[in-house]
Amino acid sequence: MSNTPAYHNKTLQGKHHPLHKTRLTGPFQHLGVWVACGVFVLASSAFRPPAEPTMTVVIDAGHGGKDPGNLGTGRYKTAEKDITLAVAHKTAAYIEERVPGVRIVMTRTGDTYPTLPERVRMANESEADLLLSIHCDSFEKSSAVGSSTFVMGLGKSDASLRVASKENATIFQENSDETRGFDPNDPDTFIALALKQEIYLERSLQLADLIQTQFRERVGRKDRGVRQAGYYVTAYANMPSVLVELGFLTNPKEEDFLRSEKGQDYMASALFRAFRSYAETWLSLESAVEAPPSAAPTPETAAADTGAIDEPTPEETVVETPAWFSTLENTCSDGVCFTVQAASSRRGGPLVDDEGHEVPFSQSTLSGGVHKYRVGSSPSYAVACQMRDTLRLKGFPDAFVVAFDDG
Repeated sequence: MSNTPAYHNKTLQGKHHPLHKTRLTGPFQHLGVWVACGVFVLASSAFRPPAEPTMTVVIDAGHGGKDPGNLGTGRYKTAEKDITLAVAHKTAAYIEERVPGVRIVMTRTGDTYPTLPERVRMANESEADLLLSIHCDSFEKSSAVGSSTFVMGLGKSDASLRVASKENATIFQENSDETRGFDPNDPDTFIALALKQEIYLERSLQLADLIQTQFRERVGRKDRGVRQAGYYVTAYANMPSVLVELGFLTNPKEEDFLRSEKGQDYMASALFRAFRSYAETWLSLESAVEAPPSAAPTPETAAADTGAIDEPTPEETVVETPAWFSTLENTCSDGVCFTVQAASSRRGGPLVDDEGHEVPFSQSTLSGGVHKYRVGSSPSYAVACQMRDTLRLKGFPDAFVVAFDDG
């Protein structure tokens, strides 16, 4: 990029918005969350510009410099690092132009390589409200297609482990004091990091859901869902954060789309729109923002730009509890506990398995119009994983383990 946008020169000063300024003490005080190979955003929605920024958003373009990321199909000289930087610039510009009062911090503005600790430190020292990390996916089979968004968590699915392994790979090349103790395969370390991140998880999940909705409905991408995985960047940033995989560069059609100016505009626009909705929900700010380009807008999606939330659609109530539910535990009452988030829904209503039986849930939270259902509890992570596997077999393929402190 020959011309450096104005937002790159913004200083790291100004009051931090009190929305999420919960700081940890004790053994977790230096832990944080950051997102690799994806996109992570947080900012305030548009209103009359204040004297000082009301929100700080860190946008991280994955890889860079000596680390090209994945090389895609090999048909082009461009690599993942080039596409993530282009989309990061466009996303930052959309927010800068259309959402006054937001301070943008870029982890890199050119073809440089900040280490993972440097990226996290940049986010933490800027006292950011949100971290957005942008990446592109790859797979051994060229047929793999679609976009996904990751948050920090105890995800153990093959897809989550594959992506986390890919994005954490540079850690083992850096050999620094800051990365030497990080091992996402160590259960004790990983559980502690996931527990620390629990205070940000609800907001991270909401943003991730908004991003996937925009990718699916406005850009027409295949929705691979919101997932949890262990990344260095999502484990050490002190704020809500997401890692976005824009698509597979190993798929020729998807690679062509993500390399194109139009494709990058659409993906950046989707990220911006998701951020705007997130900010409006959490900060209750009125928006009068001009929307950037989007793919094939429809009356339904255009109506969504007003910020209105769809009214819940009543669903048929099923009263029969499935027999398999009795095998789940609900025994945790003190200290660190584990539960399973079975599903999330904008419509609300009962939680129903693949045979039409209503599944009792221990907790249902409503955030930004999204209902999140949690089932069972146990002080044992292994038991929670067994419950998760049961739920996946019974019609909840995206179920994942969540840690919380019930003390």
